[in-house]
Amino acid sequence: MKLKNILKSVIFSILSFQLVSSDNVLFLSLPYYGHLQPMVRIAEQLVQYGHTSFITITGKYAGKFGPPKKGINFFTMSDYPEFIIFTAKVTQVLEDQEKYSLKESFETLHKLYERYLLNENLLSKLKSINASLAIIDANFVSNPFAVFAYRLKIPFVLVGLHNQINIHRTPWAISITPHFSINRAKITTFSMKLRNVWTHLQDYINPAAGSPGRKVKDYAPERPDISFDDLIRQAQLYIIDTDHFLYIPLPALPNVKYIGGLAVRPAEPLHGEIKDFVKASKNGIIVVSPGTVVNWDMSLNKMADAFSKIKYDVVWKHSNFSTSHRNVLIRKWLPQNDLLGQPNTKLFISHCGNSGQYESLYNAIPLICFPRISDQIYNGRSLEEKGYAITMDIKNFTVDDFVKNIKEVIENPVYKANIARASEIFRSRNELPSQRAARYVNEVIKYGGDHLRSELQDVPLYEFLMLDVLTVVVTACIGSFALAYCIIRKCFIKFYSVRKTKTE
Repeated sequence: MKLKNILKSVIFSILSFQLVSSDNVLFLSLPYYGHLQPMVRIAEQLVQYGHTSFITITGKYAGKFGPPKKGINFFTMSDYPEFIIFTAKVTQVLEDQEKYSLKESFETLHKLYERYLLNENLLSKLKSINASLAIIDANFVSNPFAVFAYRLKIPFVLVGLHNQINIHRTPWAISITPHFSINRAKITTFSMKLRNVWTHLQDYINPAAGSPGRKVKDYAPERPDISFDDLIRQAQLYIIDTDHFLYIPLPALPNVKYIGGLAVRPAEPLHGEIKDFVKASKNGIIVVSPGTVVNWDMSLNKMADAFSKIKYDVVWKHSNFSTSHRNVLIRKWLPQNDLLGQPNTKLFISHCGNSGQYESLYNAIPLICFPRISDQIYNGRSLEEKGYAITMDIKNFTVDDFVKNIKEVIENPVYKANIARASEIFRSRNELPSQRAARYVNEVIKYGGDHLRSELQDVPLYEFLMLDVLTVVVTACIGSFALAYCIIRKCFIKFYSVRKTKTE
């Protein structure tokens, strides 16, 4: 009987293995760690479904995601100088918005698109992967990677932070749902409401974010002509790296999934000098990370001065700064999530990037935020309003204020209690965010995305915005008022004429 059960198990395992559909999945992302990390997490989960992932990176990030894993391959692309120039120009705008504008940045960006999208050698290498699906970083810089999917004749999924409502077209109240560029977590005044509506409408009216400098036909001469807006709207699935824990609840069409925290995972053990430093800490650890795109260089000395005045130990990520303070350990690279998952970690000082804020939520660590660009500013305000953090201006703060806020967030139990409760709810789900995302991606690989798609996503913009209906309604109202006015005017004239005749 025992042998019979063993044979049954073996046969079942073989049959199960044969039923697994194995596909190659191509990941196209911005070469930033914060954008690549969610992609890697999804790829790790797709392995469980038998799929093999190919993730495009630049040489800078080779080896940054741990030892090789079965089913995950990193495909190295050239790090063109235009991308470095683009990043530098964006940083210049941050430093001095009166002197620099984003116009030059976008001109550089269009040159970068030509480098990538017209590179036949790169296209040939991507073809050799023989992918059945592309997962594209949903960002105004990386949206044009959809052209690669178009040329490869494979469907694609958009994954990322940017909630591109003009693309996925989920109907919602644009008057009260904050646009991320407004940098407000709540719309509180009528003037803000008007500005918010206008900003959302611009997204609908203007070309899709990241529209390349040329027509799609110029990049894909062998394919039928199509506008970039129509191309990017062909996404099978929209996975948006946010949810109501750090944003507000939003409606969604069936192929729009709000899954915040794609990069989060359980903390792994620390190693080496960082492990020894954390273990030796008597009062607790503060983790400090400025992200990979922008920096805090103008205030490094003030931050170091503040750290010398507190009793807590600091693990600080920075590539070219040093200090003699014994309670500060500076390294070029940190296992950020693993540090946040340590029992004696008290605080995360962050730029409020999306992945970092969800790692804080997952590990129940309150924050001090120094946001500088894009969604970081909104994230900081939202975290502060929810009672998880204090937000500060990296250019304008004093050492004393910084020390005061560090003590406030660590020693006032309210901050820890607020984020701990949200973390408990967040972690009570049966799946990690990356597992949930992989499940939806696997569904699209197996069945396609037509069953999830709404007709709203294919109708002309004027129909989606109900301009045709509103035109008829407004015209009818104006006609009715005009007719009523004419009738009343004639009645009044007739009544006045009769009365005048009787008087005479």
